Amino acid sequence: MQTVIVRYEGSLKAQIEFQFPGAQVVELFNQYAIVTIADEDLEAFSALPEVEYIERPKRLFFDVEDGRRASCITGVQGTVRESAGNVHGMSAGVLQSGGDGLTGRGVLVGIIDSGITYDHADFIRDDGTSRIAFLWDQSASGDSQMGRIPAGFSMGAEYTNEDLNEALALPEPERSRLVPVTDRFQGHGTAVAGVAAGNGRGSVGNRNRGVAIDSDLVVVKLAQRDDGFPRTTEVMEGLDYVLRKAIELQKPIAINLSFGNNYGPHDGQSLFENYITELNGVWKNMIVIASGNEGDARHHTEVQLEQGEFSRSVNPERVEFAIGNLESALTVQLWKSYVDRFQLEVQSPDGRRYRLPDEGEGQTYSLSTGSLRLYHGVPSPYTITQEIYMEWQRGSAGQVPTGVWSILIYPESIRYGKCNLWMSGAEVSGRQTGFLNPVTNTTLTIPATAARTVSVGAYQTSTDTIAAFSGRGFTADGRIAPTIVAPGVDILAPARGGGYTRHTGTSIAAPFVTGAAALLMEWGIVQGNDTELYGEKGKAYLMRGARSLVGISRFPDTAAGWGALCLERSIGSNYP
Repeated sequence: MQTVIVRYEGSLKAQIEFQFPGAQVVELFNQYAIVTIADEDLEAFSALPEVEYIERPKRLFFDVEDGRRASCITGVQGTVRESAGNVHGMSAGVLQSGGDGLTGRGVLVGIIDSGITYDHADFIRDDGTSRIAFLWDQSASGDSQMGRIPAGFSMGAEYTNEDLNEALALPEPERSRLVPVTDRFQGHGTAVAGVAAGNGRGSVGNRNRGVAIDSDLVVVKLAQRDDGFPRTTEVMEGLDYVLRKAIELQKPIAINLSFGNNYGPHDGQSLFENYITELNGVWKNMIVIASGNEGDARHHTEVQLEQGEFSRSVNPERVEFAIGNLESALTVQLWKSYVDRFQLEVQSPDGRRYRLPDEGEGQTYSLSTGSLRLYHGVPSPYTITQEIYMEWQRGSAGQVPTGVWSILIYPESIRYGKCNLWMSGAEVSGRQTGFLNPVTNTTLTIPATAARTVSVGAYQTSTDTIAAFSGRGFTADGRIAPTIVAPGVDILAPARGGGYTRHTGTSIAAPFVTGAAALLMEWGIVQGNDTELYGEKGKAYLMRGARSLVGISRFPDTAAGWGALCLERSIGSNYP
């Protein structure tokens, strides 16, 4: 069976499930769908007049590598009493009871991630009830003792607030048998949820609280594939789910996405990115996305070819990169303008050359310890760029051939000339693997490249400088991203199984902004100061309030966007 992303017109579900027995269709917002269909039926399905375009799902990686005060959040959360020292890495403030500040009340926080430790004290109210309104575990096998497949979807188990409260009233192991939801990926989802919305009840004096401490949560645990990572299809269904729950509850929602990948032209034009962009017009939402940890990973470079007409005898442009030890697989994508024409060869460390096939074709070559596949793509209906795809796979030796490889580009007719190259992200490649002449710009990961979202990089609060790993902009088509940056180094957050642990990465920077977006919408929509304060307007408020960092004085900046998150300045003189 194949699972694909589909853009369609008209009606799809009933027709497909009748015409192709065994197929499953999950219809999403704005004429998108996720279709699972037999391999032999895919060609006939793609030929249907209702089907505009099909995209295969891509693998996504969770981005792991003195927050509230630095982000000007403490001042709007309520009356704050200063404690002695910054002992927890987020803030030295302790929220006193009776504070009249912003807490996220009346606004939902959507967490689409690796799961959540739902019985962590930070997600439980003082009366012992859960702050999670809905929890969808996509990885569950289906209806269980309590959970059930949510309406309109075809997998997993959904748990309501009542289900979670019933489980919380029980001791272990009965609790876990009733709601068997865990956080499988190093507590990633638990930490993200805690920074965005943890109430700090697991710490003395609530000092380790997050941002939107009174918001209810809608949580999606992404399905786990054979390699341990989710795909773009699961994320799209997760987005559809949390938005439908927000509409059902009639509450605005701030949604956090702390993952990404390097596969694509980074111009926001894949079906996955376009779907996220178009959700800007669905209900009252703000979508916040981490920019990734590829800033210093040496996984991006650029080539600028001289314009003109050339013969084969011209010297090729050479792009060199190293493949380190113990790599089991590696991909390199070259994205070029379709108006340019050139020949391309890949040269191995021993000097052997492998030629790129014609447009629309692929070729697999045998190597001494593996294989090399070259594919020459064509533009899609959504982008004018053209992909040249290179993939190394290990052989019986157990690793990809190591050493310094070269990509040789022989120009023929060049009218634009700029090419971008990206390789597999840091989550799957070792530190020895990378381009010999890397370019740090345009290293933000997908889907931080989607338009009409808030993309977030990371900075270090102790130095007030951009973190070296933080994914940088701009997008390949020149749009400004990241939007802003937030604290992302050595942040203490709720841990899987209880307590707190430190995290570093743009994964942990993004939820500061997600929580801030929830407070912004509380002030505007819930409190009636600006009932249209969501989407691009909410993004504009965050941009307006962003402050400068050390060494950055001109904006927008490729690393910092419009500056560092400062919620007090975003609300400004309108805040009482």
